[in-house]
Amino acid sequence: MQLTSAQDLKAQLLNDVVVPFTRVAAASARGARSRSRAPGAALARELAVASPLAVSATPGESLPDVQRSVALGVTLKGKQYQLAVRVQRQGLMASPLVEHLVSQAKGEADVRMVGRIDKRQIAGPPWNQGKVRPVMIGTSVGHPDVTAGTVGAFVTAGGKTFILSNNHVLANENLAKAGDRIVQPGTLDGGKSPKDAVARLRKFIALKVPGANFVDAAIAELDAGVSFDRSLMRGLVGGADRTLSGLGPAFVDESTPVFKLGRTTGATEGRVTAFDLDNVVVSYGIGNVRFDDQVEIEGTGNAPFSDGGDSGSIIVNGDMQAVALLFAGGDTGGTNGLGLTYANPIHRVLSDLKVTLLF
Repeated sequence: MQLTSAQDLKAQLLNDVVVPFTRVAAASARGARSRSRAPGAALARELAVASPLAVSATPGESLPDVQRSVALGVTLKGKQYQLAVRVQRQGLMASPLVEHLVSQAKGEADVRMVGRIDKRQIAGPPWNQGKVRPVMIGTSVGHPDVTAGTVGAFVTAGGKTFILSNNHVLANENLAKAGDRIVQPGTLDGGKSPKDAVARLRKFIALKVPGANFVDAAIAELDAGVSFDRSLMRGLVGGADRTLSGLGPAFVDESTPVFKLGRTTGATEGRVTAFDLDNVVVSYGIGNVRFDDQVEIEGTGNAPFSDGGDSGSIIVNGDMQAVALLFAGGDTGGTNGLGLTYANPIHRVLSDLKVTLLF
C-alpha cells in the first residue's frame, strides 16, 4: 500500500472496528449490553461475542473504562507500507477480531503480540543515578513522590530554561501542583527535597481517562544557580559521547535507527518498528490510559531499548536529532524478544508544551 492508503485504512479500522469492539467487549465484561446503533456497532457486537476480553473475577464497576485490545499503526515492508496490528492480549492473537483486521488489509498486515504496556518509571551506568552537576541529559530525576525517571532534554520558553520529561515523572500522573520541587537524583536513587531540588514543576499535559492522549509530558523550571549541560549525551554510541544536534524531522519512518540515554538502561540503540500507532493502552496508577499517534521501537542486539526508570528519555536519530520522548514499554515482542518501547513524537510534545528545544 501507499503511505496515505495505509494511514486511511488504519483510521477507518480504528474508528469503525477497534474502538466499537473495545466498548462493546468492556460493557459485556461488566455484565451490561451495548445497544448502540452507531456505524460498526453490529459488527462490534459480533466480534465481541467471538473474541471476548478475559477479565479476573472482580466487581464489574471496578473494571477500567479503557481496556487493552489492539493498537493499529503503519509499518514498512520493502518499499510499500502495511497495517501494523499490535495485540495487547494473548487471547486476541488468533481471534476473529484480528482475522477481520488482516482481511480488511487484504493480507497486507504486520501482526505482533506486544502484551501489556507499562509506563517506564521505577540498574545502567551508576553515574547517571547519582547526583550529577551540571544536570545532564539521561540522569535520574523526579517529583519527590515519584520513584525516578529520566531528564530527557532542556527546553526554553519566555527566556526561562526547563527540564523536559514525562508527566508521570515530574507531575506524578496529574497529582502534583505547579511549583512543586523536582529532585535530581530521583527519590529511588537517594534524592531528597529540598537538599537535592534542582527545579520546580511549571506545566504538564494532563493525562485523560477516558479519551485519547497524545503525549505524556511535563516541564520543570531550573532553579537559579543550577548548572546544566544542554547537549552532552554521555557514552551514547559505542561508549563515545555525542551531542544533541537539534530537532529531527516530524515524520519518523519505520527502520530508522535511534538511540537514547536513560536512567536505568543507560545508552541503548534501537530501530523504529511502527509509527502513527493508535489505541496504545498503557497501564498507569490512575488506570489504563489510551494513546494515539505513537512511535514503536525495538532494541537491537541482546538488550531491550528501555526499562522501568527510562521514562522521559529523549530519543535521537543517527544525526543526533531529537525525534521522540520515551514514556512506556513492555517486555514482550521485538525481534530479540525483549520487548517494545513506545514514545511520543517530539514535535507534538514541544508544540503542546509551547516550548523550544535547547541544543
